[in-house]
Amino acid sequence: MNDNFTNEYFGIGIQNGKTPENLGVLWRSAQNLGATFIFTIGNRYAKQACDTHDAVKAIPYFHYDTFEAFLDNLPKGARLVGVELNENASDLETYEHPRRCVYLLGAEDHGLSKKVMEKCHHLVKFKSVKSLNVAVAGTIIMYDRNLAKPRS
Repeated sequence: MNDNFTNEYFGIGIQNGKTPENLGVLWRSAQNLGATFIFTIGNRYAKQACDTHDAVKAIPYFHYDTFEAFLDNLPKGARLVGVELNENASDLETYEHPRRCVYLLGAEDHGLSKKVMEKCHHLVKFKSVKSLNVAVAGTIIMYDRNLAKPRS
C-alpha cells in the first residue's frame, strides 16, 4: 500500500513560456530527471523538434489558462516552489526540496510576478550572475532534487 506521506513526486512547468523550444527542452529534461508531470500556464505547448523523446506523450501534461486555474488544481499536500532570482529566495545549494512539490518557472523576460511569488510556499534561487534560459534553470533545479539531500 502506498503511503502518501512518504512517497515523493514533483511536477515542473512554466508560466507564459516565451518559446516552444524552451518547453521542449525542459520537458525532455523532466522526463529524464524523474518528473511526474509537466504543465504550462498561459501560452500553450506546441510540438517541436527539441522534444525528441516525446515527453508530452510519456508523462502527463496539463495546461491552465490562468494562474488561478493552476492554483485550484495544485495537488493536495504539494508545495508550490517558485524558481526566481529574488532576495527572499532560499539558496539551492542548501535548500531541502519538499517530498511532494510543484516547481514553477517564469518566462525569461518577465520571471514570476510578485502576486505569483506571494502564493508560493517556497522560493528558490541558485548562483548566477544573470538570469538563465528557463529550460536550463529548470534542469538545474531537477538535477539538484536528484542529489542525495535531505527532504522537508
